Amino acid sequence: MIHQESNDFTSNPTIKQVEFNTIASSFGGLSAKVSALHSYLHSSGAYPPTKDTSLMRIQSLPSNPSITSLSHGLVVAHEAYGPSKRTPPLPLCILFIVQDPENNIFDQTALSTHIQTTYNIPVFRLPFRSIFDYTSISSIPSRPLIYTPLHAPDSYYEVTLCYFRAGYSPSDYDFSPTKAWQGRLHLERSAAIKCPSILTHLAGSKKIQQMLATPSSPHLARFLEGSSVAPEMVERIRATFAAIYPLDGSPAGQRAIALATSEETSAGYVLKPQREGGGNNVYGTKIPAFLRSLGDELTWRGHILMELIKPPPVRNSIFRNGEVQTGQVIGELGVYGVCLWRNGKGDGGGRKDGGKGEVLENWEAGFLLRTKGSESEEGGVAAGFGAVDSVCLIDN
Repeated sequence: MIHQESNDFTSNPTIKQVEFNTIASSFGGLSAKVSALHSYLHSSGAYPPTKDTSLMRIQSLPSNPSITSLSHGLVVAHEAYGPSKRTPPLPLCILFIVQDPENNIFDQTALSTHIQTTYNIPVFRLPFRSIFDYTSISSIPSRPLIYTPLHAPDSYYEVTLCYFRAGYSPSDYDFSPTKAWQGRLHLERSAAIKCPSILTHLAGSKKIQQMLATPSSPHLARFLEGSSVAPEMVERIRATFAAIYPLDGSPAGQRAIALATSEETSAGYVLKPQREGGGNNVYGTKIPAFLRSLGDELTWRGHILMELIKPPPVRNSIFRNGEVQTGQVIGELGVYGVCLWRNGKGDGGGRKDGGKGEVLENWEAGFLLRTKGSESEEGGVAAGFGAVDSVCLIDN
């Protein structure tokens, strides 16, 4: 997001990271379609003319490759799996692990349909709660994951890739906590590539982001310094991190507690739990009362305190629930990425990478612009706070 430190616009705007998602990053399907829709409306003359015609040109509306690029990322993982590990070999497939009921099915279907029609790879949807009902792991040492479709109980497929669009929220595990976690472990133990693995899932948690972004933390430097990134670029990257603090007994945590429990200083912060999906955060002066309501300060450690990003609002219209709402809005730009790597073995094992692992693919895969009213604190589209938008580029 764009961050403007002062309300009078005397300070230069900067770019700040909101968060880093490593599981079920949604709207890659719908964002591409919204970008295409806005380009079509512009070329059809549906938008009123602007005083400066150079601000709104078809060249200003970039195409969004998120459907093709994200789909290709899943296909590359499918191909990296290699041939069937069974004898005789089984047909291969990709599994989308989804919620049931699933409110975001059309976004997901944009990806699965593209994979099936462009690459002729079978893609199936499996509710998170039904993992044990339709999958099994072969007893051979390579542990291939076998899927039996509900509509074809006599058919067997070997799963190359489990793409998680569920399993990120505690509510996904409520139907039977023991069975749910056993199901997650079941998939993790299999030979199927996981998007993401449990370790990658945890790497995107709020606590890990806090470990990287606490001002006194040495951990971010570990990943940037000594790499191929130029020193000046390291500092530019570091500057995009808004300060994030723990709420614990450390010096940084004690400072954060003092900030969060003050009616005055809490106004510049947001309190975030270890949750995804929107609607979970506590903002500004509501933080002290919320913390008091939790009681035991040990429970505060399940939250992080982040400096509030202050984007400058602009005037625009949002179409939601069949109504056009016009007013001050702010935008949040997300950039999709694809990264496929081979895990390291630690001791080398005679491998050319020395056992440290190897990045096989890494590319930017499109974007998502979410727009919401400037008075709205949350930004989640599925949670009902924001709307899917597209980018209009102008020369500065």
